[in-house]
Amino acid sequence: MIAYVFWHAPLAEFSSRDYGAALLDFQADLMSAPPSGLASCATYQISEVPWLKSRPGYEDWYFVHSCADLDALNEAAVKPSRWEVHARIATKMEVGHGGLYQHLHGEQQPLRGERAIWLTRPRGIRYQRPLQEIIDGSTGFLSCWRRQMVLGPGDEFVIVGNSSLALNAPTGWQTRSVERTVLAH
Repeated sequence: MIAYVFWHAPLAEFSSRDYGAALLDFQADLMSAPPSGLASCATYQISEVPWLKSRPGYEDWYFVHSCADLDALNEAAVKPSRWEVHARIATKMEVGHGGLYQHLHGEQQPLRGERAIWLTRPRGIRYQRPLQEIIDGSTGFLSCWRRQMVLGPGDEFVIVGNSSLALNAPTGWQTRSVERTVLAH
């Protein structure tokens, strides 16, 4: 499973209610006739992250079966029949960045995760064993993902969990906790 993760924040003149409604309308329209390979999607209001100019915003997850499915997702998002619903959200956005993450452990579509802990490992070490130890020692764990080909501004790994997610990272690992609230109609 691959996740295209899109972080974004609205222009100051738009309320979070209007922005969130436009975003949910777009995702509902996309899922009404999902492109080949799109398994599901979800969007969250998030606490501040550095890649959104250290302000709160939104984090969308689009779960696809493989990287080959990204072309179909991209085409479906902006196809002519979806232009209006896409424009209602795109014209309200001030900043946006995308990233590509591969599923490593746990749930393949962690739609309900209220907390994400982003991790960066010390350079020059193998990550597999320390990451597994972090996961094994965590509470509230749902899923773990790794950034692909340094595509995106987010940290190298993300562990998604419920509201009780907590972990102990070894010396040298950097962590950042982000609170998430799932948006729904």
